[in-house]
Amino acid sequence: MTTQTTTTEEANKEDKVNCGLNNKNSLIPAIQESEDFIKFLIKRFDIQSTQPFIVVINKASKNALGTFANIKTEQHFTNTTEELNTITLNTLHIKKCNPYEVLAHELAHYINFCEGVKGCSSNQYHNKHFKREAERLLLTTEKGKKGYYTKDNEVFNKMVEEEFKSKPEVFNVFQNQRESKKVGSRLKLYICACGVKVRVASEEFQAKCLRCEGDFIRVEDD
Repeated sequence: MTTQTTTTEEANKEDKVNCGLNNKNSLIPAIQESEDFIKFLIKRFDIQSTQPFIVVINKASKNALGTFANIKTEQHFTNTTEELNTITLNTLHIKKCNPYEVLAHELAHYINFCEGVKGCSSNQYHNKHFKREAERLLLTTEKGKKGYYTKDNEVFNKMVEEEFKSKPEVFNVFQNQRESKKVGSRLKLYICACGVKVRVASEEFQAKCLRCEGDFIRVEDD
């Protein structure tokens, strides 16, 4: 009869392997869900003008819920044989937004590009061409300072849940965003007798106010 013994070192190695196999902290399910949803929308709305694309989930601008980058973008993705348009979900905002609404928003940009239509200007103004495609995808559009922005709605969410059969739990992995502290001005504040304020970089600023003819006196900010 042979007795097998397992050393502590071997047990630790086995635990590490099992830990890796059982790790559920992955963005792969979220990427798969995003790809499937984009394909669902393309088929659901019979979108004919299409080009190769890739869906990416990573950290982008802190002000953007998602982004669309076409093949003319300098750092676009390439799959050796073809150029890829890129639809991105920003990991900084996944838990603060409706990922499906963001994906549909970026898909509207993708459709405009594939159809040779300019739906968004260089200053990010979303025009009526973008509005048309966003509403085609059942999103609600409202006009703001940068043109039309999108919102989800009951009809859109019902489509996502009942027709697409969404799995929102795959978006449980997200990235925390560090809060930035407001930095005060490094310029020095000077005030004259009549209350005129000026800020200058100099520690030894000397000047008189032309209104009250009083000297500008250095004061500390509140």
